[in-house]
Amino acid sequence: MRVAIIGAGISGLACAHELEHNGIYPDIFEERSRSGELFSHVAGILQLMNRPVRNPLKWIKKEYHINFEPLATWKKITMNSANVTRTVTSTNFGYFLERGQGERSLETQLSNSIKSRINFNHRANYSELAQEYDYVVVATGHKEAGATLGILEDIFTTMVRGAEVLGEFDTEELIMWVNTDYALGAYAYLTPFSNNRASLVLIHANASREEMERHWVTFLKKEKLDYQITENFLLSHTACYAYPHQVGNILLVGTAGGFMESFLGFGTLSSLRSGVLAGRAIARNQSFNKAVYHLNQEMKRSVRLREIINTMDNKDYDRLIAAGTLPLVKNLIYNTNFPILKYTADILELVRASVDWQKKSILPARKPTKR
Repeated sequence: MRVAIIGAGISGLACAHELEHNGIYPDIFEERSRSGELFSHVAGILQLMNRPVRNPLKWIKKEYHINFEPLATWKKITMNSANVTRTVTSTNFGYFLERGQGERSLETQLSNSIKSRINFNHRANYSELAQEYDYVVVATGHKEAGATLGILEDIFTTMVRGAEVLGEFDTEELIMWVNTDYALGAYAYLTPFSNNRASLVLIHANASREEMERHWVTFLKKEKLDYQITENFLLSHTACYAYPHQVGNILLVGTAGGFMESFLGFGTLSSLRSGVLAGRAIARNQSFNKAVYHLNQEMKRSVRLREIINTMDNKDYDRLIAAGTLPLVKNLIYNTNFPILKYTADILELVRASVDWQKKSILPARKPTKR
């Protein structure tokens, strides 16, 4: 069987890894000179987002035959809103992973784990390859192929402004900020490479590049962050809904297929899983659309949650962080295996509807009657 993979990011490499596991060695085409994003950053795999899975790394190794080393185990989260700061700890919230072209990056680890040759500096055309190969897997990280095939619907575009910074950091802690003073729907987080180097990222939906730069400056000033910056980056990710994910012998995986979590990880785990499932579907001559049904449902819930977050104000954030760290709620969220994120969007909508109803139902006070 002849299989071509366009793109040597994590979804393309994960697909190649699964194909090799089934005795198929694909041809991989990558337009850049190396695998991975041009900038380095730290992504998080949050156990909370993958329940009932208890340990994401063990699950990935068992279910998808992929083994990689994280930067650190994630044990602490500090959340900051306009008026509330809370910290929660655990023995294991998940893991921090390096992304990019570094020696410890997930992309480098995946490329070192496969035997198939990667044709670098080669911009491949999926429609031409589809005439030559039995299957073509599009893992470019771009929406162009899906848009041309007419299977993509744009939802929103997320702008990501970030930097590598130097300072003193807890290698097991994620620090997060939510504040509409930067921009409505914006949030930021800091994740560590090491105890003296970290990734600082601000994310906002549907902003222009000029607006994003202003939001970044406002964020740094508002939070009084004076880290030494060693590298800056600005990029955009478009959240899309795609269906079907397979058209003829062409399969779309990763961001190209709409598999992108809208929170923290830049779609790390969903991209990896979609790549593996594509390789598995090809090797077993099964429907890729059926194989990714449950993953597609997860992406829809993620997008819905992100859309709700985009409309929240500072009072909403204050209430959310304060309520989420109450003893009983905190125990349910962090110390059980209850799949809370599966229902978070519904809960948030009910809470906000209840607050709006209470505001509307409160009648103005009656003025005292003169006698």
